Parts: sequence; structure tokens; C-alpha cells
Amino acid sequence: MRVFLRIWLLLPSRLRLSAYNKLLKLGCRLYGHTTSADVHRLPFGLYLRHGSGLDNSQNEFNALKLVRQHTSVPVPEPLDLIGLPPHPNDPFKKQRAYLLTTRLPGTPLAYCEDMLSDRDFEHVAAQMKDHLAQLRTIPKTVNPDMAICNVSGERCIDPRLRDWNPVGPFPDEAAFSQLMRFPDDPARRGHKIVFSHGDLNPRNILVNRFARPDGSRGWRVTGIVDWETAGFYPEYWDYTKAMFEGFRWTKRYNRLVKTIFSALGDYSKELQIERQSWAMGDGI
Repeated sequence: MRVFLRIWLLLPSRLRLSAYNKLLKLGCRLYGHTTSADVHRLPFGLYLRHGSGLDNSQNEFNALKLVRQHTSVPVPEPLDLIGLPPHPNDPFKKQRAYLLTTRLPGTPLAYCEDMLSDRDFEHVAAQMKDHLAQLRTIPKTVNPDMAICNVSGERCIDPRLRDWNPVGPFPDEAAFSQLMRFPDDPARRGHKIVFSHGDLNPRNILVNRFARPDGSRGWRVTGIVDWETAGFYPEYWDYTKAMFEGFRWTKRYNRLVKTIFSALGDYSKELQIERQSWAMGDGI
């Protein structure tokens, strides 16, 4: 497989792109469409993300490599990234990309939450605590002059920050906080800067059934996907971002998020100031 991939990546991008488009059509026939218009299941255990901007896809590609290098967190393997010219009808002339990854087993937690028992939720919480703790150990080796940045040390692109418009990078948290309301509030100061996923919602956490030693069946985390907003952010960022669209998710899931992050720190003041900001239209 590795030898084939190395040889495959030597081929011109137009040939690889043609093959991916054929696999995309076949995948739609075999598996139907996913819940995301930009992500499609392909044959041979593959997934293809297309339609996202090149900067976002490059960031996800680099994030997946970094997580796989430094942790045991289950994430897809990034296989190929092809940049495309802007669509002729795109007034913003945004470069597009095809991102090819491996497929992980499991179902998004958002679609099977009701099937999980309280015991299963406790197991998921324990796994997620471990995964997030591992992510926070990933060293930052890029752009040492800028503390807050994307995976490559470059601009941050996040719907919470200027509605996907690139911003930064930032030399410190104080500069980063100037983008948001209440920038001088104590809740926006004094945090460690850690590697963050940036979009931990139940659609991006995959779970699958397994057999316990006692013979009973349970659920466990089998993957975390969608890393396009990953980067180095204040330690509260993953928590408040997970709650950013909390109104979309069940109370049970929101309680799960609070349980997971309780092991990492008390970010209640940060969430409070963020909620005040969201209510005033910040991040919308």
C-alpha cells in the first residue's frame, strides 16, 4: 500500500484528479450522499473532501499528520491534497482543493446518541478526556514568533473569527482577544496556548459498538474528524467552540462536553464571556 501510494503521488495531479472524480461518482452510487455536501465516501476505504478552500484543506492535511505523529488519537490518514483554481463563477476567486483520506469505522455520535447508555457515555467521556489531554501535548514547532496560529504557523480561519475570513497569526493571547468583544476581560487572559481541534461537535466524533470482557455490548470512540479549523489556541478554545452551537445539540451531549473538559480546567468564566459575545452577534 505504501509503495503504491508513493508511486501514485508521482503521477500528474490532473490524472489523480480524474481518478478521484470517477471514484466520487461510483461512491455516490454505492453509498449515497453523506450529510455534508463536501465530504463523500469512496470505494477502497477512502473519503474525499472537496469544495473547501485550499487553505482549510491544507490545514486539515497538516493537522492530521501532526496528530498521527504525536498521539494515539484515532484520526484519518491524509493521503493526497490537490489544489484547484477558483470556480469561474466564484466572485471571491477562492482556491479549492481535493483532500483524500482513509475512512474510519463508526457513526457520528449525533446520529446514534440515543442508542448509548449512561455507562457508554461515561466510557466516551473517559476516552475523550484522554484524547484531548494528548492533543495538548503536541509541541508547537512552527512560527515561534506567533503564539496563536493555524497548524502551519499561518493565518487562522474559523467561523468564530470574522466568519471564515483569515486573521492573524497573533504574537500572544492579548492580540488574539482584540478580535473579540470584551477583549480586556480577565477571562481572555492568562491561558496556556495548546493544540486544539476547533470544532468538537457530535458530528465529528465517531463511535462504534464493541464487546466488553463480560460479554456485554458497549460503544467507544473510534475517530475524530474534520480538522480544518485546528491550530494553536488558548486552552479554553476547544470548550467554548464545542458549546458555540450548543443550541443545536441535546442537553445530554452538552453535559457530556462539560464532563470531558472538567478534567482539563474550569472554563466557566470563559464560556460566560463568550456567550455574552455571541448574544451580541460576535462570531456570527
